[in-house]
Amino acid sequence: MPAAYLLFALIWIVFYAYWIISAWQTRSPIKRKQSRLSFLMYGVVWVAIWIIVMNLFLPDLLAERIVPDSIGYTLAGLLITVAGLAFAIWARVHLGKNWSGMPVIREQHTLTRTGPYRYVRHPIYSGIVLGLLGTAIGIGYLIVFLCVILIFVLFVIKSRMEEKFLEEEFGEEYAKYRREVKALIPYVL
Repeated sequence: MPAAYLLFALIWIVFYAYWIISAWQTRSPIKRKQSRLSFLMYGVVWVAIWIIVMNLFLPDLLAERIVPDSIGYTLAGLLITVAGLAFAIWARVHLGKNWSGMPVIREQHTLTRTGPYRYVRHPIYSGIVLGLLGTAIGIGYLIVFLCVILIFVLFVIKSRMEEKFLEEEFGEEYAKYRREVKALIPYVL
C-alpha cells in the first residue's frame, strides 16, 4: 500500500477523532428535529466512507483507476483534502456550543451568518465533500468518486431537510439568509 494512502487515512482518522471529542462540548438542546430518514442517510454516508477507507487498504478490490497514479495528483488530493477538512473544522469551531449532528435549537441560539457561514449555509457539509473529493483525486479510483457523489447528494437532501427546520425557527431572517447565500457551493448551489 502506498504511503500516501496511509497519510489520507491518518488525516481522516484525526478529523474523525476531533469531531467525536468536540461533540462532547456542546450545550443541551431545547428543541430537536430528528427523522428516520436522517438516521438512514447517516448510515449510507458511513457505508460510503467505509468503502473509501477499504479502498485505501484493499485497492485491488475496486481498482478502476480514473485519475493517473502520480505524485502531482496525490499531492493535489492531499492539499484539497486538508483544505476541505480545515474548512469543516472552521465551521464547527465557529458554531461553538451550538453545533449538533442533527437540527437542534439551543438556549440563546442565534442564526450564524459569519465566518464560513457567510460563504455557504452548510460549510461543514461543503468542507467534508471537498475533503472527500481531494481523497478521491489522490486515490484515483472510480468507486471513491462514486461514493463522493453519493455523499454529496445525501448532504443536499439533508441540508434541505434542515433548512425547513431552520426556517420554522428563524422565519424571515433565515429566508433572507437563504436568498443571499448559497447552500453548499459558493455562488453556485
